[in-house]
Amino acid sequence: MANQNNKPTVIARNEGISSKQRKSLVPKLRFKEFEGEWDSDKMNHITSYVDYRGRGPEKSDEGIFLVTAKNIKKGYIDYKNSKEYVPIKNYSKVMSKGLPKVGDILFTTEAPLGNIAQVDNPNIALAQRVIKLRGKECIENTYLLHYMLAPIYQKLINRKAIGTTVQGISGKELRRTKVSFPNLPEQQKIANFLTAVDTKLQQLSTKKEKLEQYKKGVMQQLFSQQLRFKDDDGSAFADWEEKTLGEIATRNSNKNKEDKVSFVLTNSATQGIVSQQDYFERDIANKNNLEGYYIVAKDDFIYNPRISVHAPVGPIKRNKLKEGVMSPLYSVFRFNENNLEYFEYFFETIVWHKYLNSVANFGARHDRMNISNSDFFKMPIPMPCDKERQKIATYLSAIDKKIEAVQTQITKTQAFKKGLLQGMFV
Repeated sequence: MANQNNKPTVIARNEGISSKQRKSLVPKLRFKEFEGEWDSDKMNHITSYVDYRGRGPEKSDEGIFLVTAKNIKKGYIDYKNSKEYVPIKNYSKVMSKGLPKVGDILFTTEAPLGNIAQVDNPNIALAQRVIKLRGKECIENTYLLHYMLAPIYQKLINRKAIGTTVQGISGKELRRTKVSFPNLPEQQKIANFLTAVDTKLQQLSTKKEKLEQYKKGVMQQLFSQQLRFKDDDGSAFADWEEKTLGEIATRNSNKNKEDKVSFVLTNSATQGIVSQQDYFERDIANKNNLEGYYIVAKDDFIYNPRISVHAPVGPIKRNKLKEGVMSPLYSVFRFNENNLEYFEYFFETIVWHKYLNSVANFGARHDRMNISNSDFFKMPIPMPCDKERQKIATYLSAIDKKIEAVQTQITKTQAFKKGLLQGMFV
C-alpha cells in the first residue's frame, strides 16, 4: 500500500497469547522489531494543552486565516470549506494563549466533535471550540494525530461527550483522557507508515479529481460540437440535428394500480437512481399506498425537479436497477432511440440547463423547479448520427472506467487504513 517494502510483512501479529496478555498494552499489529508493553498517561501529562474557547474574535474580510471547527476534518485542515479572517492588528490578542507551530494537533470540542488535524501553516488563528495540543518529550505529534483518529480514541471521547442536540466534550474531560504510546522510535515508525498511507490516499483522490475535471471538460466540448469524432474511414460525420425530447422519447405515466410493484426508487443527484430504503436507510413512502406512484421500468429516465448544489435545475438519471415505483413528483420518460448511454452523458452536462431555466416557474418553493410537462418535452436535444453517438458514449465510458478503477483503489486503501487504525493502537 504505502510503501512496497513496508507492507504488513514487517508487521507482526501477536498469535497464541493468553487472555491475560491480551489485556495488556500490546497492539495486535506491530512492526516486528519492537516488543514490550506500551505506556499510558493522561492527555494533560503528555501534551501542552491550549483551549481557545471563550469570547469570539473580531472578524474581517482579510487578514490572518481563522481556522474554525468547520475547517478541521478527519486528519487535515480544509481551507476551502469556510473562509474567515481576523485583523492582523488583533492577531496577538486572539492568540494570546499560544501561537501555533507546524505539527501541532488541533481538536474540535463540538459541532463536530472529534475532528482532528495537524497544523501545516503557522500563520493561522484558531477559533473557539478548537483545542491545540503539542506533544511533550514522550509523544511525537504525528503519532498523536493518528492515535486520536483511531477508533479506540474516537469511541472514548464519544462516551465522554455530553449534550443532546449538539454533543461536546469539556476541557476537563479531554485533559483526563488516556493515551497509550510506545517508545519514540516505534511512534515514529507508526507515524511514518500511516502518513505514507494518507499520502497515497491523497494522490489517488487528486488523480480521481483530475479525471473527473477532464471528463467534464470533454463533455462540454463534445455536446457543444467544439470537438467532433470522425468515421472509421476518416470522413466527417453529418451535421447534427436538433430534436425535442418529445420527438425521441415518450412520457411514462403508468400508475401502480393495485400496488403490484413495491420496490420504491428515488433519484439522487450524486448517486443516480437508487433504492429509497438504501438511500435514506429507511422507508419514506407508505408501502401500503403506492397506487399513485409511477411504474418505472429498467432504462427509463427520471427527472427530479428538486434543486441542489449538485443539480442546479434538478437531475435527470437513468434507472439501471430493476422495475420499481417513483413518486408522481418526478417525470418519467422512455427513449425511442438506441445508444442510451449517449443521453445519459448529455444529461450529465449543463447544456440543457439554460432551456429549463427559461421555462421554469419557481413559484412559492425556491428549492424546486416548476415546469409543465408540455414545456419539459419541448427541451432541445442535440442528435448526431447513430454512429457518432456511439463513439461519444464509448469514449466517455472509457474515462468512467478509469475513474471507477481509481475509486476502487481509494476504497481498498481506506479499508486497509481502517484495519491499521483498529489494530495498531491500544
